[in-house]
This record gives sequence, structure tokens and C-alpha cells, in this order.
Amino acid sequence: MDESSVSEKDRKRREFILNGNPMAVVLNISLPLMALGAFSYISSIIDTVVVSATDNSAVSSVVMISQIKQLISALGAGFATGSSIIVSRLIGRGEYDKAKKAANTTLEVFFGLAVLIIAVIEIFAVGILKLGRLDDDMIAIGIGYFRVQIVSIGIGLFNQVFMGLEKARGAMKNITLINIMSMALKLMFTVVFVNVLHLGTAWVAGGTLCADISVTLYALVNLVRKNYLFKFNPKNVMFSVDFFKPLCSLSIPVSLGKFVFSMGKVIVNGLAVDYGSDAPGALGISNQISGSVTHLTTYSEDSESSIISYNLSQRYYSRMIKVFFCTLTVNLIITTVGFILLTVFSAPISMFFAGDGGAEKAELIEKIFSYERVGIIALGVNSAVNGLIYGLGYTKLSMICNLSRLFAFRIPSMLIMINCFPDMGAESLGIAMLISNVGIGLMSVVIGTVCLIKIKQHKTKDNVRI
Repeated sequence: MDESSVSEKDRKRREFILNGNPMAVVLNISLPLMALGAFSYISSIIDTVVVSATDNSAVSSVVMISQIKQLISALGAGFATGSSIIVSRLIGRGEYDKAKKAANTTLEVFFGLAVLIIAVIEIFAVGILKLGRLDDDMIAIGIGYFRVQIVSIGIGLFNQVFMGLEKARGAMKNITLINIMSMALKLMFTVVFVNVLHLGTAWVAGGTLCADISVTLYALVNLVRKNYLFKFNPKNVMFSVDFFKPLCSLSIPVSLGKFVFSMGKVIVNGLAVDYGSDAPGALGISNQISGSVTHLTTYSEDSESSIISYNLSQRYYSRMIKVFFCTLTVNLIITTVGFILLTVFSAPISMFFAGDGGAEKAELIEKIFSYERVGIIALGVNSAVNGLIYGLGYTKLSMICNLSRLFAFRIPSMLIMINCFPDMGAESLGIAMLISNVGIGLMSVVIGTVCLIKIKQHKTKDNVRI
């Protein structure tokens, strides 16, 4: 596929990313992704609120199962990042034919992998929940919900990779629109399944599954469209070492880092059970409240990584530095405003999420969140640095950051609080979150400074060759 056969829109996107105003580029790609992050966040709170309103005893099960889902979904997130970096570099160099082959290969592999994951996890569903330290009552309440979520996990893996490729070509407006549609479907099906038909907790996940399927259908329609940049053709699939070596080198550290960090959340939830059956739910809700802000900055790192990858392929070093500071500025504005709003409205938000749990549960949520929210701005800095190191291809460094956040900050601080300050109760969970989030923020400042120095000295290079 030579450049003359590429659509005018795709050529204009490449030109804009490489030569447009850096802040305009960051906002143009970040804002649709942030909207996607907001929809993803809304999806998670819909499950929590609906379950809380219909069966408050199921909240902890749903929250802990959601963490397990994130753990498994880390595989897709890592390879979505890796494939996006590769495709962004190829498009940045104008090598559209190789970009199409890389996209087609990744999509075919993950379609097969999604089917395999669904089959395997369904077989071991109960054992997986036991490993997550759910007790028999929690498993009895949540197993139906988890089995439906397993199918969503498999479909979601494919969707993550597809959206990563769309991000690589800078076409995020389309993804935003399809996600608006999928969120509308999720809300509609959830209300019908749970509130109208009274089908139970499992069907909360059924609404999510319907939404995920709608995104997959959108992807499949595009993949057979004639003028689509990544139009699928079996002849474009390349099972070669030259492709899989850089893909795995970039993706596995991201997947492993996200997997271990998500596993750490499951471990933390397991430790939280020591404070009572409501504690994991309260901690998870605190995470969700914080996520209303940090989800946005997490998605901004995705856009930043693609923009950095484009510009690295052309050795636009000074422009890469500008892109980083534009993203950092956006993240600091979002997290500062978010921190202020969540502080002002902390009490009513906690009461809203407490549902039928009443004032006692709301107080527990607010107590944990009063500490966790302090680290929101630090996580905004962390996201900007993550986008930078992803774009540079330093994915092993990102893995070290995720492992440090878990093993150097979160779990040790939690164990210290549990064993040395047992009288503090569930409040210890919030303190552990604070230490973890601020710790990784400070670590990110050091890492980001080193990376910027390397860029300024032109010691970074485009090492992705297929």
C-alpha cells in the first residue's frame, strides 16, 4: 500500500500529528480518549450503583470481581499499547503497507486469543474467585456475574487492540461516538434486565456484555470496509519473528506490569477483608471515586504515547518534549480541579455510593477516600510520564514503575498499617493508598527528568524495525 492509496483523512491526520500545534494535537487526540475513559468509568459505577440499590450484600463481590477482571484484561491493555507504538512508528515513517500488516496480524492473534481465554477461564471460574480470597458467600452471590464478565473480558481484549490501532492512526472521534452508543446500550440493557425484568446481579454484567459486543461489531464492519486503512486481508497476516519480537518486547513488560499491579489490587482487597465484609466494597468505591479523575489522565497517556511515537520516527526531539509538557499541563489542570471538586462534594458522593448501606457505610467510604484523594495530582504526573516512556518504547521501565507502586509502596504500607496500627481500622486502607500514590508520583518525577535529558541530548532512537 503506497501513500497515494491512503485516504486523504489518514494523510491529513499524520501531517497534523507531526506538524500541528503541539497543544492542539494533544487536545485533539486526548479529549476523545478522555471521553472514552469517562464512559468506561460510568460503566463501572453503573454496576456498583445498580447492585447497591438492588442487593447491597453483593457490592463487595462485584467490586472484587471487577478487580479480577482488570487483572485479566491487563493482557489486552499491554498488547494494545505495544501494537499502537509499532503502528504509530510505521505510519510516522510513511510505511503504510507495513502498518496494515502489523495491524492485521495483531487483530487475528487476539481474536483467537479472546476465544481461548473465554473457554479456559469459564472452566476455572470458581477456583479463580477463591484465589481472589472471595469467601463462599461472596462466590455464591457473584459467580453468575463473573461468568458473564468472562465473556466480556474476551471480547474486551479484541476491542482494546482495535481501539489501540485506531488511536495509532489518530482516529479517536469515531471511537468516541461508538462508545457513546455502547454506553447508551449498556444503560438501557442494565435497566431492563435488573429493574424491569428483575433478573438479578448477573444481568448487570449482561448489560456490559451487550455494550462490548456493539463495539466489536463496529470493529468488524470497519475491517471489511474498502477504504479502511487496516482493512483485513488474510494475506496481510505475517507470523514472523521480525514482527513478533518487537511486539512482544514492547507489550509483555506493559502487560506484566499492569497484570501484577492489578493482582496487587486483588491482594489488597483480600487484606481489606480483615476489617470486615464491607471494607473491600468501601475501598473499591473509594478507588472508583478517585478514578473519576485518574481515569481521564490514564487515557491522556495513551494519546501522548502515540504522538511521541510519531515524532520519534521523524527525530523531532524538541517537539517530543513540548508534547510531554502539554500533556503534563492538561493532567495537572484535570487533577487539580478534580481534587477540589471531590473534596468539596466528598460527603454527598460517599452517601450516593453507599446506597442502602446508609450513613455508616458512607462514613467508611469517606474516611478511606479522605486520604486517597490526596494522591490524585501525583497520579496525574505519573500518567504524563507513563505516556512519555511508552512513546519512547521504554516499556520495561513502565513495568518497573508498576511493580514499584505495588511492592515498594502499596503492599508494604498496608501490611505496616494492619500490623502496627490495628486500632485505626479501615482508615488504614486510605493511608496505604495515599503512600502508594504519592510515592509513585515522586518516582515519576525522577524518571521523567532522566528521559527528558536523554531526549534533549538526542540519545533516544526509533528502534522498531519490521
